[in-house]
Amino acid sequence: MGLSDYLGRFWYSSEPMFGVIMVVCFTSVLRAYPNLAEQILGVILTSALMCCIAWGLVDGIFYAWEAHYELDKRKKIQEAAKTSTGAGDVDGLVEGHLGDTVVDLLEDEDRKQIYQIVNKKLPGIDLGSVSIRDDALTVLIAFGLVVGSSIVVMIPFLVIDPVMTALVVSNVLGIVLLFFMGYWREEAKGIGKKLTTGLLTAFIALIITVVTIVLGG
Repeated sequence: MGLSDYLGRFWYSSEPMFGVIMVVCFTSVLRAYPNLAEQILGVILTSALMCCIAWGLVDGIFYAWEAHYELDKRKKIQEAAKTSTGAGDVDGLVEGHLGDTVVDLLEDEDRKQIYQIVNKKLPGIDLGSVSIRDDALTVLIAFGLVVGSSIVVMIPFLVIDPVMTALVVSNVLGIVLLFFMGYWREEAKGIGKKLTTGLLTAFIALIITVVTIVLGG
């Protein structure tokens, strides 16, 4: 299983963005107090890291919770398909479950055919389960993506002096990191499409960084 199987195709590549933004928000304080940057740097980095740790854990728990919720919803639909004497009730449940997918864009007759196929096949489908191991991996992945990205953009503060130079390098590193996340997230195999998505993600990161600097520093 890939990361997207635990967090979803969009969110697993967005978690690092949260980590980067969190650190940018905290470290932007240094611009407001350049004369105190050396003295407060440790507190700023520790606070940012603690927030990212909390964010990663909370997000991971919510992803795991969502997996159980979705499985329970599928099981309820399956049970209804097994016991219901009328297809109408089951159709409503299936429609609610598929309402936010491309199925919702089809003509009424086509949708009804899909619902009928689902109703017929669903009772015999093995829906699987969500194990404690899956929960642990989900939390660990979310935690690792958020905290890992935050550590990456904190490294310049540990190896570069003065602090204000490290701050600029950290911001640039965050934008570059998010470029690679966008590149990685793009499902198309063409290099051009991957580069476009990566650049768009980096551009969004740049805008967020500028806005954060203006509002926070």
